Amino acid sequence: MSYDPTYEAPAKSRRRRKAEPVHTAELLNPATFIPGPLYSADAEKAVLASMMSRPDEIIDTVLEALRVEDFFVPAHKEIFTALAAMHNARTPIDITTLHQYLVDKKIAEAIGAPGYLAELAAGLATHLNCAAYIRIVYDKALLRNLQGVCAGIVQHIADRPDDAAGVLDAAETSVFAITNKGIGNSIVCVRDEVDRTLAVAATWQSRKGRLSGIPTGFYQLNQLTTGWQPGDMIVLAARPGVGKTALALTFARHALDARYDDTLDEWVRPGYGVGFFSLEMTNQQLMLRLLSSMSGVDMQRIRRGELTDKEMELLAQAGAALKQMPLYLDDSSFMTINQLRGKARRMKDRYGIDLVVVDYLQLLRSESGQAKDNRQVEVAEISRGIKGMAKELGVPVIILAQLNRKSEEGKAEPALHNLRESGAIEQDADMVLMLHRHELEEGATPQPGALPYSLIIAKQRSGPVDKLQIAYNSPFTRFEDPRTVPAR
Repeated sequence: MSYDPTYEAPAKSRRRRKAEPVHTAELLNPATFIPGPLYSADAEKAVLASMMSRPDEIIDTVLEALRVEDFFVPAHKEIFTALAAMHNARTPIDITTLHQYLVDKKIAEAIGAPGYLAELAAGLATHLNCAAYIRIVYDKALLRNLQGVCAGIVQHIADRPDDAAGVLDAAETSVFAITNKGIGNSIVCVRDEVDRTLAVAATWQSRKGRLSGIPTGFYQLNQLTTGWQPGDMIVLAARPGVGKTALALTFARHALDARYDDTLDEWVRPGYGVGFFSLEMTNQQLMLRLLSSMSGVDMQRIRRGELTDKEMELLAQAGAALKQMPLYLDDSSFMTINQLRGKARRMKDRYGIDLVVVDYLQLLRSESGQAKDNRQVEVAEISRGIKGMAKELGVPVIILAQLNRKSEEGKAEPALHNLRESGAIEQDADMVLMLHRHELEEGATPQPGALPYSLIIAKQRSGPVDKLQIAYNSPFTRFEDPRTVPAR
């Protein structure tokens, strides 16, 4: 039986009941299905013929690159599925064994085997061009997926004409899911990975002990973590009012300050690009804190309008310095995890940010149906989304989180089980930092200047857990390193 792309099946054959057999013409004729040039029957045939002619050499490569849904012609889907199943079962593959497999599955007649299998084999120019055939099949499948997404976007607009932001975010997420899909082999040979890893170790060695990641601003924390690492999800947790935002801004300020240039072999300004998402505070509130922190001018004096000329000058100098820093702010409230990922993706594409800070996790929402009635499920989905965002963007993400009230009982230091609402945060995080404010002894009065705090490394996948002392300088809303050694 030969393949005829111009054949039109009789209209009544399309109105069959499910119990009736599938007709050969309908399975072989792509014109029966969606119109348009979004397929290449010849390329699909060439891929299948290559798999049949050199199964031991080619099938693994094809299975790594293509899925059954990437084929458009239904008969080709069935043949691809059969070849994959036979290969996985270590069944010898040729036209005879493949035909028998299709007979046993009761689909040989619908596909037109064995005649169509012979036609596939006879029509193959050369299996050496299989990579090109795969590329064509993949690209056509990509265009079909994009066509479907565009149709879905049009329908979404019609269904939700009053929700422009939601439609735009869903559209961006859908399109990015397609563009982010690529052909590649995620399995690597250990000998190649060893060479790459040794090269990384040699780079670290050449830095003579300097950080491999983004500086944290605290000497001991740098020593324990080697800086914020790309792709890591770092959770900074504390009770409300303890100083999470102030510490996150301190981390951001030190990252913005300077970066190490391998070519020049020195620290240069400006520093690392930072994207700061504040779901709780406005951009202006964040700026006031940063200006106070950088200038050393008392925040309360700024708020009360009691500044001297000298303090106004210091504030202006801090503002001029801040203008040169690659800091990008977003104070949108009530964001979903998908909206956050979309915004962070655009920041990365447009500004090349190196670090993301999110304040804070419990204010994010998930739009999935499963999360609507279960807050723990929702927080778990948000946590997984944050980790996925860190890996996708290839930057460290510092996400602030709240601790539950039990962390205050007995004045004990907080622990991992005190993370509020979901244990998934602990599971997904690469590092968990817990900020603990030391309580004053009964009857004692607070001393002016820096207040003692503990920063607890409760979890670290690639390093030790420990506790270090830091200090909070409340007039300037900043945390400081009690050590005199430079934080880099």
